[in-house]
Amino acid sequence: MKIAVFGTVGAGKTKVSDELCKKLNYDLFKEPLEENPYFNDFYQDMARFAFKMQIYMLTTRIEQYFNIDNYDNTIFDRTILEDPVFVRVSHLLNIMNETDFKVYNRFFQNVIVPILKKKLGFDVIIYLKVSTTKAVERINKRGRQLELETPYHYWEKLNEQYEVLYYELKKDYKFIVVDADNDDFYEKINVIMQNLLTLNNKIPYLI
Repeated sequence: MKIAVFGTVGAGKTKVSDELCKKLNYDLFKEPLEENPYFNDFYQDMARFAFKMQIYMLTTRIEQYFNIDNYDNTIFDRTILEDPVFVRVSHLLNIMNETDFKVYNRFFQNVIVPILKKKLGFDVIIYLKVSTTKAVERINKRGRQLELETPYHYWEKLNEQYEVLYYELKKDYKFIVVDADNDDFYEKINVIMQNLLTLNNKIPYLI
C-alpha cells in the first residue's frame, strides 16, 4: 500500500509516520526540509522568500518521486498534494503577491497534477485532524525558534486551508480521518491500524 500522512504543522505527522513504518515494516518517504536553503530565510522574511521556498519544495518533491521506481509499501510524511496549502496561506495573508500565486498554481495544475495522476496514486491518506490550539501547543513544546516566532494567525489560517484541501481531495482519494487532538499516541496508532485493516487484510491487527 501507498499511505500518505496528511495534516498541518504540529499535527504529529512525523511521529505517526515513523511508528507506522515500524508496525508495517514499510519504507519512509521523508519531507525534504533539512536540505532546503530557503527554510530559515522564509521564516525570517516570508514575503521575500515565499515563492522561492515553495518552488524549491515542489522541485525537490518531484525529483524524489522520479528517483523511486516502486512506491509500494511506503509511508509518505506529507505529500506534494499539500504544497498548494502553503501557497494559498501566503497569498491570503498577503505574504505572496498575486503574480507569484498565479504562476505557481498554473505550474502546479498544468505540470504537477498530470505527473501525479500518471505516476502516483495513494491507496489511502491519513488525515491527522487537529485544532489550531493543540497544533500550536505542540509547536511550542518542540521549541524550534523560527516556528516560535511565527504568529498564531499564520498557523490558524494554515489549519483552515488544510480542511478546505481535505474536502477538495476527498472525492479522489480514500481518507482515514483521525482525531489528532488526542494525546494518547498509541490509541491513535491503534485507530489507524484498525482502519487500515479494513482496506488490506495483510495489515496486522492491534489489540
